Amino acid sequence: MKNAIATVAMLLALATGRGLTIHALEPQDATKSPVQYRVSFRQAANHRVDIEVSVPTDGASSLRLMMPVWTPGSYLVREYARQIESISAHNAITNTSLKLNKVDKNHWIVETAGAEEVTLRYVLYGREMGVRTNWIESDFAFLTGAATFITREDALDRPHIVRLDALPQWPQIATSLPAHDPHNPWTRVANNYDTLVDSPIVLGDIDVQSMNIGSAQHHLATLGTDQLWDTRKAMKDAAKIIELEQKFWGDIPYNDYWFLNLATESGGGLEHDNSCVLMTSRWAQKQRSKYIDWLALVSHEFFHAWNVRRLRPKVLNTYDYNAEQYTRELWIAEGLTSYYDELFVVRAGLSTPKEYLERISKQIQSVQTTPGRTVQSLEESSFDTWIKFYRPDENAANSRISYYGKGALVGLILDAEIRTRTANQKSLDDCMRTLWQRHRGTGYENQDFINIVSETTGTPMQEWFAKMLASTDEMRFGPFLDCYGLRWKPKDGDKNKDGEKKPPEGEVDTGDAPAATAAIVGIELVNQSGKGMIEKVSRHGAASAAGIQAGDELIGWDGYRVTPENWSERLGLYKVGATVNALVTRRGKLLEIPVELNANPTESWNLVRVDTPTPEQEARWKSWLQIEEIAAIAK
Repeated sequence: MKNAIATVAMLLALATGRGLTIHALEPQDATKSPVQYRVSFRQAANHRVDIEVSVPTDGASSLRLMMPVWTPGSYLVREYARQIESISAHNAITNTSLKLNKVDKNHWIVETAGAEEVTLRYVLYGREMGVRTNWIESDFAFLTGAATFITREDALDRPHIVRLDALPQWPQIATSLPAHDPHNPWTRVANNYDTLVDSPIVLGDIDVQSMNIGSAQHHLATLGTDQLWDTRKAMKDAAKIIELEQKFWGDIPYNDYWFLNLATESGGGLEHDNSCVLMTSRWAQKQRSKYIDWLALVSHEFFHAWNVRRLRPKVLNTYDYNAEQYTRELWIAEGLTSYYDELFVVRAGLSTPKEYLERISKQIQSVQTTPGRTVQSLEESSFDTWIKFYRPDENAANSRISYYGKGALVGLILDAEIRTRTANQKSLDDCMRTLWQRHRGTGYENQDFINIVSETTGTPMQEWFAKMLASTDEMRFGPFLDCYGLRWKPKDGDKNKDGEKKPPEGEVDTGDAPAATAAIVGIELVNQSGKGMIEKVSRHGAASAAGIQAGDELIGWDGYRVTPENWSERLGLYKVGATVNALVTRRGKLLEIPVELNANPTESWNLVRVDTPTPEQEARWKSWLQIEEIAAIAK
């Protein structure tokens, strides 16, 4: 455990020594009394937090109180009020009870009875490990603003002050909220409610590594690694990404930034104006691929400090905490950010070009083997995120596509398209910077971005985007391959049956899937209490064509017992075109179903460089990955 006094002093100095750039849509009104919270963790061992909120009445006879149903950055109505176990209202001076009525799922009306200030007391349960929710236990607490703080609905522009009664075993606090009292780091202030929602709080035994980069302070606040992480190395590696992204945008819109890094054996990240939450494993730094995953997460969430937090789809310029806000632009907000996250890791010299090709090969394969890509367009994926993306079921892969995954690939292909059309004089980088310069604060729509790309390339791009965004046509990877001198590597390597090296020419056509030879059934088989249960059935697989359903138990295959453990090996014994009898049970009834095995349409999506790229391909390759900069970093 770090020295508590020294750490608290350092954190206090960092929090109070600089101004804080906020994303408030309305400025703070200093003439209005603040909303004040007292947060107690006396029930932390039982995953509960006690909260008192004092709300000025301004002479009103009644107040309408609100708790958000969702949090910005995660587009799902999560009904945070469901975690409130008890709630009551009182006169803040006399402590007498006041009438409190719940009028809908996330609103309350309190009759003030002439009180100048009303105190609301409520108990909140928090045991959902995720970047969008609350987790409270004896070892630490993580609070998400939207999931925690009730406020007066017509007072969102007021200051909101939070006093935290931390447990003795929690020596540190990490949050982008500045200290309200210079002598007490446990009291924090938000200029308005938007900022409070946008500033998660972590309390516990926290390792903080800080570094000044580009005239702004950055802090990596890590919790739960059991000393299995080298946090100094992690901060130094993150600094390389931070520096590149600052240079990329040409602007630093914050003074102080916090990476809240929680090793909770979970995953995911969530962006905020001046901080982000990262969830990972205490073992992640010990495995190179997992550590690159973490660096890509750092890259992704930090990129959002520009794209999403300050440069938003127009509909999200003002938050409605009570309802969904539909947008067709999440492929830009999240998809293009997903394209750049891995790219900045390699540009920073933290992964190799070979590793990068391997990783984007997996991204391509993931999207191109999802049947839902032929059903749902990219714009539809964005628009329907509120009801589909965060609620996957057994049919999800058949009916939808991720705006993260496909959006990233559209960025990959678009970047190559721009470089080719402009003789490598322009790239997607230029378009993103123009979008920032023109639409920061005002918001953007798809057409704004299309106009910028058309202007950058000097060619009309409306039809190109219509196919990519509004249709379910297959993406064409040929121009991307040709741009950088890439090819698909066959699954069996680069040698023919006689052991001779195959020529790169003629393996595939203009970027479509490689030829198919393997049989596929199209089911996901899982072990449930010793039973081989079919969890998912692929739309285009042989099992679906035969009438096998999710929820069936697979007992036998071609007359022999089969289990989830030997399923892949057994299937590998059969060739395309064979008909095999599957024995299943459906709601207790035995069924024998003939299955005609069809071909796997995507045998390999592994990318490699061609043996002899042209000078133009080599120039674009180096410009894309910034090879010279990588070499300089390595030195």
